[in-house]
Amino acid sequence: MSRKRNYTSQLGGLDSFQDIVANLVGILIILVIIVMVRTREAIVDAKTAEIPKVAVMDVSRAKGEATAMEVAIHELEEVSTRQEIEIRYRQSERDKLQQLVVAVQTGLEQAESELSADSQRSTALMVQFTALEEELGDVIRSRQVLDNMQQQINVIDHIPTPMAKTVFGDEIHFRLEQGRISYVPFEQLISRMKEDVQKHIQQLRTEKTIIRTIGPVEGFHLRYQIGYVSQIVRTNMGPRRQERVELIKLEMLPVDAQRGEPLDVALGTGSRFLQYVQRLVPDTATVTIWVYPDSFAAFRKIKDTLRPLGYDCAGRPLPVGMPISASPHGTRSVSQ
Repeated sequence: MSRKRNYTSQLGGLDSFQDIVANLVGILIILVIIVMVRTREAIVDAKTAEIPKVAVMDVSRAKGEATAMEVAIHELEEVSTRQEIEIRYRQSERDKLQQLVVAVQTGLEQAESELSADSQRSTALMVQFTALEEELGDVIRSRQVLDNMQQQINVIDHIPTPMAKTVFGDEIHFRLEQGRISYVPFEQLISRMKEDVQKHIQQLRTEKTIIRTIGPVEGFHLRYQIGYVSQIVRTNMGPRRQERVELIKLEMLPVDAQRGEPLDVALGTGSRFLQYVQRLVPDTATVTIWVYPDSFAAFRKIKDTLRPLGYDCAGRPLPVGMPISASPHGTRSVSQ
């Protein structure tokens, strides 16, 4: 009897444990169902509330951007098409211009090759006319000097060696005006001019001529002009016009028009005039005097003084108001 009681009591305890387990499982299932329901409601609320609004806005914006990009693409295509047309048009114009240039060049070459004898003679006459025009200018200037000279009765002295000769050796220059004689530093100023030309020669790339003034040295400025000079040269193909850089003109400008020593002082012992002259070797040097019309009588006295000392004297007449000047096409001094 005792064995049956024990079995029954053990069986009843197992049922209680199974009831507990079943209750726990049921509670867990209920909790899972509650969580799933709430989660589904949250997902549904989120889909119906926020997501659709954002999606609609993004889609409309994307559509607008896509439309704008499409319009921009079409515009770029139109611009590209217009540029291609413009390029083809410009290329056609360039080809036409190039053909025209070639045709003109060919025509010029043909015209040059077909120059007749008359055209060549005409060009030669033009060269001769230019030379005669320059010679006429020299004659006019000499006439002005003669017109400005006062009529004077002078005794003509006999010179033992009246033959004139062109100056090629050492030469010193003086200026004689209103009876006053002053030294002209030709060599020093020309040396400075050469240095100045080297510094400013690049200006001829943008300018046709350059005019500059340097000095003073010994009371004189030098004003010079350089530039492109055209001339006609003879070639195997006939006369041709050529341009080259050349010294056009230079002028010696005194700082003071009244400078220099009076004639009586200049011919006296120890004068600056004689000191300059005695730097040169007699019989091999020439004293060139640029003389104005009012000082021809003074020039003759100076010449008479220098001749016994062994110095040749050359006179260069100047019209009133004209400065001492020189050019590549000028003439050398002539002494006696």
